[in-house]
Amino acid sequence: MMRGDTITIADVAKTAGVSVSTVSRILNNKPDVSASTRDRVLEIIRELGYRPHIQAQSLAGGRSRTIALLFPIKYAGFTQLELDFFIGAARAAEERDYFFNLMTSPMTHDDLLNVYRNAYTDGVILMRICIQDWRVQMLRDYGYPFVMIGHCADNRGLSYIDLDFETAMLMALEHLFELGHRHIGFLTRPPSEREQGMGPAIRSLEGYRKALEKFGLKSAYREVNQTVQDMYTATLDLLREYPQLTAIVTVHGATAIGIIRALKQMGRSVPQDFSIVPIATDKIAQLITPPMTAISFPTAEMGYDAARMLIDTIQDETREPEQILLRPELILRESTTSPKP
Repeated sequence: MMRGDTITIADVAKTAGVSVSTVSRILNNKPDVSASTRDRVLEIIRELGYRPHIQAQSLAGGRSRTIALLFPIKYAGFTQLELDFFIGAARAAEERDYFFNLMTSPMTHDDLLNVYRNAYTDGVILMRICIQDWRVQMLRDYGYPFVMIGHCADNRGLSYIDLDFETAMLMALEHLFELGHRHIGFLTRPPSEREQGMGPAIRSLEGYRKALEKFGLKSAYREVNQTVQDMYTATLDLLREYPQLTAIVTVHGATAIGIIRALKQMGRSVPQDFSIVPIATDKIAQLITPPMTAISFPTAEMGYDAARMLIDTIQDETREPEQILLRPELILRESTTSPKP
């Protein structure tokens, strides 16, 4: 027999034959539940000995007014790209009079549940989303509020904001193809991210392959860590195997300088002898020399919108999910031109 403190809202919902959100509305004394359903659920709560966690108990009197963004540094350090996400989310929280926490410790199932049960936060923003993500499934089952920066294979009933990586690859290769490039390399995310099922790694590589098929081009890519040195080494390796390359697309915008260094060592310059198109924020793309033609990645805006969606969901749990798949924008600068004849 389970103790009352081990019974979850999902257990109550399953026993009563209703949704988790219905149980949540009853616990919060919402009026939009029939009297018979309310009575049945309350009776089951008494029979099971269910005791709502601290957050649920405090809902009627107010929340912690805190949201958190989960970004475990076990898997990656912070780059300017991630910092922009954090800054955007923090700005949205401040505008709505919410506190903002950045949680960087890797979490187990119990760790994540305790973030809610101990009233540390009213909701979380999840990053580094996998195609099949245990965190998403668990929080969905428990009915806890959360929003994703990224999206899974099954997003029914979930709120998220993400960049359309497949379309981004198509746009980048289409731009280079129209300039006359017929040998286009690709530097993508490391194999560990693909093996984990990370959304951007899976979708960007798939987008590259689809674009190659559309334009009748041959594949030439490397999966590489996001450091300048790794990008430098991968570019040298790629060009030694495929010396006919005249352009590279990369998802690693901040470290594209590694590509430029490798090209310089091989006697090539950008854009005269070689073209580069990264996925990058405007800030990063303009700081590199030469300024990069890039697929714009509006990270601060994405962080802001994720926090806004989360707070809207916390304040109105009957609110319909919001799903934003951003269409990429190609911004032309100085890193692309037609290849030499």
